[in-house]
Amino acid sequence: MTKKRNFYKISVWGTGNVALRLSIALKQAGHFLEYVCGRDEDSGNKIVRILNKEEEGQNPFSQNTNFTNDYTRLTESEVLILAVSDDAIEELSHKFSLLFEASEFKADNNFRTPLVVHTSGASSMNCLSQNRHFGVFYPLMTLSKIKPVDFKIIPFLLEGSDSESEKILADLAFSLGSEYRLCDSSERLRTHLAAVYVSNFINYLAGLAFDLAKPNHVFLMPLAIETVRKAFLYEHPSGVQTGPAKRGDLKTINKHLSVLKDYPEHETVYRMLTNLILEISGHKRIKL
Repeated sequence: MTKKRNFYKISVWGTGNVALRLSIALKQAGHFLEYVCGRDEDSGNKIVRILNKEEEGQNPFSQNTNFTNDYTRLTESEVLILAVSDDAIEELSHKFSLLFEASEFKADNNFRTPLVVHTSGASSMNCLSQNRHFGVFYPLMTLSKIKPVDFKIIPFLLEGSDSESEKILADLAFSLGSEYRLCDSSERLRTHLAAVYVSNFINYLAGLAFDLAKPNHVFLMPLAIETVRKAFLYEHPSGVQTGPAKRGDLKTINKHLSVLKDYPEHETVYRMLTNLILEISGHKRIKL
């Protein structure tokens, strides 16, 4: 039996990379993006123009998305997504909790306040606990404004304060065609740390590689893709480790170090990583 899609009225607070890509994906999936919100009006209006352009020629009855920097206008949304820096999450959460606990909402016992979620991998869900319903909608992917990405390949780590919040988050992920997993904040933090290794650190190393390989750096791409692919196909990446350090090939290592004499940053990284691989491979470390 195919799961039925549930659609929601959503507002996104934030005007950065995650806010843009997530807003576009959710609107394309059929949700009503009521507001894009934030302090940066120029960036916010750019996102709104993109979102409303997405609707042209599709559904003539759909409603346009609007920009606002007034958080008091968000009371009608069913889901509020805080796609902001970690430092800003608690401040915004506190503002929303005061708004939603106002007397006009307390008077209606059947009223469910909006689900307030953040998109951070490193922040605990409890930083939103001032709200009645809260959670985490974390896309495990690097996102940028200049490059679109298919959300069907993006896994989400979800956490909700109650079963209904978890259901809504699962509905959102399902509507995007994304895989998802419910996990607590400590598990998500460990996964976020792991993501830094396979994304940010690899990107830094790729930058060092570019410097050395120019003008042949483009030829490194197939090797990089195959290396990552192979690493995740086996029980553990260490099982498919290759290279001079794995072999204990000091002759080649010394040749590399002679090239790096004019690249102090590269040499520092090379010596550190080579020594670590030498050690776990049962070989003697080189002098730092």
